[in-house]
Amino acid sequence: MFNQSTFQFEKVSAIKVSEFIREQLEEAIILKEIMSEDQLPSERELAEIFNASRITVREALSALESKGLIEKRVGAKGGTFVLPITANAHKRTKEEIMRGWDQMLHVFEYRTIVEPEGAFLAAERITAGELTLLEGYIKQSMEPECTREWFRALDVKFHLMIAKASGNPYLETAVRQIRTKINPALDLMPYDENIRVINQGVHTEILEALKSRDPIKSRDTMKRHIAFSADAIYSRLVSSEQQEGNEH
Repeated sequence: MFNQSTFQFEKVSAIKVSEFIREQLEEAIILKEIMSEDQLPSERELAEIFNASRITVREALSALESKGLIEKRVGAKGGTFVLPITANAHKRTKEEIMRGWDQMLHVFEYRTIVEPEGAFLAAERITAGELTLLEGYIKQSMEPECTREWFRALDVKFHLMIAKASGNPYLETAVRQIRTKINPALDLMPYDENIRVINQGVHTEILEALKSRDPIKSRDTMKRHIAFSADAIYSRLVSSEQQEGNEH
């Protein structure tokens, strides 16, 4: 006889098509695969891309606009444009992140399992072309004209490339999901020459371990890097909360 108590079924949750479209566009924006000031395709073009109606696309864009991720502009050079979420993150996500900090800790815990193991596999499987791309990301992050937004984009590209180099598509998908969750928190971090130097140092250390085909060092360095990021984000949020409390 069927015994419901022995199963852990989840209730059905119908996701509207517009939500499905919104989630994909939001992920691409948060992962900075679509950069700030990039113009999105027209509603008609998006409808063709997603095989959906223009009304459905319009609903998805409206949701993104309400989140402050895009804006519609009129005029000769009008259209729908991506907003610089890194520059505006402190206005939009700090309170939300603090409210959901317990959940964020779970994400970081998951990250300390997934990304280091991805680096371990990448050390054995990474190609010469992928190593060249990683080196290029580090060099670009140190260029004088590197903006805050582009710096954050290069950081995402660096980590996603290592996940891809692992050769495991499930691991790559997991890292994309993790980065989508934590990027709003990472975007709260300050941006200055010291941050760039620290980032260059640890990314170079990871790159050298990958070049040496040293899976253990690649894993350990990535794990240390991730732990430092989690601590830095927490310190940033707590110090901001304390500062605001003192001001009141």
